Amino acid sequence: MDEREQNQQSTSGRSRQDTTRRQRRHPRKEGRLPIGFIIKTLLLIFICTGVIFTGIFAVYIATCIIPNAHVDVSEISMSQSSVIFYENSEGEWEELETLHGGKNSIWADYDTMPEYLSLAAIAIEDKRFLQHNGVDWRRTAAAVVNLFVHYSDDTFGGSTLTQQTIKNVTGDKEGTVKRKITEIFRALDFEKTHSKEDIMELYLNNIYLGHGCYGVKTAAQVYFGKDVSELTLAECADLIGITNNPSLYDPYNTEATLQNNLERKDTILYEMYDQGKITKEEYDEAVAQELVFTNGSDDEDDSQYYSWFVDQVINDVIEDLQVEKGYTKEVATQMVYYGGLNIYCTQDLEVQACVDEVYENRDNLPYTSQGYEMQSAITIIDPYTGNIVAMAGGMGEKQGSRLFNYATAKRQCGSAIKPISSYAPALDAGVITPASVLDDAPVRTLNGRAWPVNSHSYYDGLVSVDTAIAESLNPCAVRVVEALGIQESYDFMTEKLGFSSLVSSEDNPDRNDMNSASLGLGGLTRGVSTVEMAAAYAIFPNNGVYNEPRTYTKITDQDGNVILDNTSDSWQAVDEVTAYFMNNYLRQVITSGTGGSAGFSGMTVAGKTGTTTDNYDRYFVGYTPYYVAAVWTGYEKNIKINASGNPSAKLFRQVMSKVHANLPNKSFSTPDGGMTRVTVCMDCGNLASDLCASDIRGSRVRQVLVAAGTAPTTTCTCHVAIQWCNEGEAIASEFCPADQVVEKSAVDYTRTDAAAAGNCRDEEYHLAALQSEERQCKVHTAETAVDPNDPDAPVDPENPTTDPDDPNHPVDPEDPTTDPDTPTDPNDPATDPGAPVDPNQPAGGNTAHARSA
Repeated sequence: MDEREQNQQSTSGRSRQDTTRRQRRHPRKEGRLPIGFIIKTLLLIFICTGVIFTGIFAVYIATCIIPNAHVDVSEISMSQSSVIFYENSEGEWEELETLHGGKNSIWADYDTMPEYLSLAAIAIEDKRFLQHNGVDWRRTAAAVVNLFVHYSDDTFGGSTLTQQTIKNVTGDKEGTVKRKITEIFRALDFEKTHSKEDIMELYLNNIYLGHGCYGVKTAAQVYFGKDVSELTLAECADLIGITNNPSLYDPYNTEATLQNNLERKDTILYEMYDQGKITKEEYDEAVAQELVFTNGSDDEDDSQYYSWFVDQVINDVIEDLQVEKGYTKEVATQMVYYGGLNIYCTQDLEVQACVDEVYENRDNLPYTSQGYEMQSAITIIDPYTGNIVAMAGGMGEKQGSRLFNYATAKRQCGSAIKPISSYAPALDAGVITPASVLDDAPVRTLNGRAWPVNSHSYYDGLVSVDTAIAESLNPCAVRVVEALGIQESYDFMTEKLGFSSLVSSEDNPDRNDMNSASLGLGGLTRGVSTVEMAAAYAIFPNNGVYNEPRTYTKITDQDGNVILDNTSDSWQAVDEVTAYFMNNYLRQVITSGTGGSAGFSGMTVAGKTGTTTDNYDRYFVGYTPYYVAAVWTGYEKNIKINASGNPSAKLFRQVMSKVHANLPNKSFSTPDGGMTRVTVCMDCGNLASDLCASDIRGSRVRQVLVAAGTAPTTTCTCHVAIQWCNEGEAIASEFCPADQVVEKSAVDYTRTDAAAAGNCRDEEYHLAALQSEERQCKVHTAETAVDPNDPDAPVDPENPTTDPDDPNHPVDPEDPTTDPDTPTDPNDPATDPGAPVDPNQPAGGNTAHARSA
C-alpha cells in the first residue's frame, strides 16, 4: 500500500472516531420536542385553565354572590318612636306602649351631626370615600397582595366605609374570602341606591364606641355629657378614634387607654389637616383643646319601667329582625325603639291585670332562704292561637326595663315533663293504651340502690295509666319512655312540641338529655322555659294541635307596609283522641292526685305538678278550656325550697281563679268517634275473665275507653283460681271446713328483677306470697280439726254448740224446738209427748219430737 492510501485510511479512521465521539458526546434523542413548543403548550394550558376557572368563578359570582349582594335598608328608619298596640275586647287596636330607646342606642339624623364627625371618619378610615363607588380598588389590591405575602397583620384590610357599614348592618363578619367577595359586590350594589350622606348616617349610628355605646349620639352623652350636635372638632376626632379598637382607646378603661385615646385623637386631627379637610387654624385650636370627660348619660326618664310582657315583645322583635332581615343586634335594637314601627302584640290586658295583682304582691310568696327571696314566673297562653296573653318574669315590684326574665329562662321542670315526654307520645304511638297496666316498681339498681324512687318513698306495684299520672309515679314514667324509645321521646319534644333547649347526644356525647332520667323524670341538662311548657301543654285542650307561641302578630311601618308577619305556625302534634285521654288523666291530678292545691271551684281544671331533685325547683302547668298557664318557683341559686305544699300550684290557683271569675264553666271537647269501650283486667290490661271479678281484694274488672283499633284481644292470663278460706283469710288448707271455703282468684305475677322483687305493696296479694308458709290459714289447723261424725270428738271450748248434751246449748231463735225445756203447745200435737200419733204423718217425720225425746 502506498503512502497516499495509508494517509487516506488514517484520515478516514480519525474521521470515524471523531464522529463516534461526537455522537457519544451529543447523543441524538428520537422524538425530542423543541423547548419553544413546550413553552407554548404550557402557556396554552395555563390560558385554558385560566379561562375555565374564570368561567367557573363567573358562574359562582352569578349564582352565589350576586343573588345575595343586595342589602335592603329601606325599612331602617330611626327618626320616630315605635308603638306597641293591643286588641281590646271590641276587636279594636289601641296603643299599649310608646317605646323610648335605652341609654346605649339612640339614633341621630345626619343633619344633626357636626360635619367634623364624617370628615374625621373619612380621614382615618377611608380617605377616598367621596370618590370611589363603594370599593377602593387600590386598597383592595393591596389587601389581596397582603393575603399572599402577609406584609401586614391586617389580612383583610382595605374595607371602605361603605363596606364597613354593610358589615355593621348585616353582622356578617366572617373572616373568609367568600365573605370579602360578597362584601365587595354588596358595596357596589349599595352605592347605586344610597347617597354618601345616607351611608355616613348609617355608619355613624352603628359603630361601637366603647363603654356600651352604639352610635355617636349615645357616645357624646356618655363621654362628654352633651348632645352630638354640640361636639367640637377635637371631640369629634376623639370619638372616631375609639371605634378602631374600643378596648384600647376607651378613655374610661385605664390611664393607659386614656393616653392612647388622646394620641389617637391627635393622629386623626393631623390626617384631617394633611388631607385638606380642616385649616391650620382649626387644627391648632383642636390640638390645643383640653378634653373634659364627664362620664355622663342621657336624660332619659327611667322612672317608668316596661312591663314583663312589653320587655318580651321588644326582645322577640329584636331577635326576629335579626333572623328575618339579617340585621345586627344593634341595628335591630335601634329599629325597635326609633324605627317608627307599629307592633301589634297579643297581650290581654284583663288577664295581665290578674297576673300583676298576684305577682306584684310579695306577700303571695313570702319565703326566703340564705338571704334570697323566693322567685316565681308565669306565662299564660291562649291554646287555640298560641298567643301569649300575659306574663310575669319575677316576683314583686319590677325595678327596671328588660331585666332577667324567669319566664323565658331555662329552669328544671321535674315531673311536669311526664305528660309531654312520656305518656302523650306513647299513647299516640300505641305503645300504651288506657287499658295498659304499668308496674310501679324499681326499674333497676343504680349505685347500689333501687332506682327511681317515688317522692312518697314506696312502690304500689301494678297500677293503671291514670293512677300513674295522678300520683306521679316515677318508675312508670321511666318504663313508658323506655318502651316508647329515648330517640322517639326526644324527637317528639323537639319536633312536635318546639323545645329548643334539649341537648342531643350529637351535641354533647358526655352530658345530654338522651336518657330516661332526663326525659322520664325531667332532669334536663339546661332546663325549659315557662313559655315552652305552656305551649306544649296547650295541645291537650286544643285537640292535639300545637301552635307556636308568640307575643306579637305583625309589624308594620308608618305607611302600613308589613315588615314582619308573625303568623303562628301550627301542626297536629297528637291525635285528638290522645288529647282527650290526657285531659281526663290530668283532671284526675287535680281531683285526686298531686295537684289538688291548684284547683278552684266553678271551672274545669287539669294540670301536672313537678318537683326537682333536692327540691330546688317547683313547677305546675295547668289549663282550663280557656287558657294554659305554666308556673315556676325557686331561688336565684340552687337552694332547697322549704314551703308548705307546691308554691307554683298555689300561685296558679290565685291567678287563674281571678282570670276565670266571670267565665262560664265548660268541659274539654270530646271526639265524635275513634274510641271504643272495653272491659279489662286491672292487673294485666287484657280482656277481663270471670276470675278477674273474684280476686281476693274484690273485683278487678273495669271498663275503659280506648282508641279504635287498640283494644286488647286476649283474655286475662294473670288471674288463677284458688280455694280461699273466708274465716282464715288465706288459701284453704285440708283443715279448713267446707262451709268456709270458696273459690276465688289471685294474681300469678312474680318480679324477677332483684331491684323490684319484694319492694311493692301489691305483692302481698300475689299468688307466690299467698302460698308462702307464713301466709297459711292460722284458724284451721291439725290441732283445731273436728270430725262432725265422731261422737267422741272433743268439745271445742270456744264453740260450746258442738256439745248437744250441754245444758247451756244455745237456742236457735229461728227454731225453738232446739230448746229441750221448751213447754209443749197444747194446740200442737207435735210438742205434746202424750198426744196421739197422726196416722197421716210418716214414721220419723216429726224430727222435732224425735230430738226432744
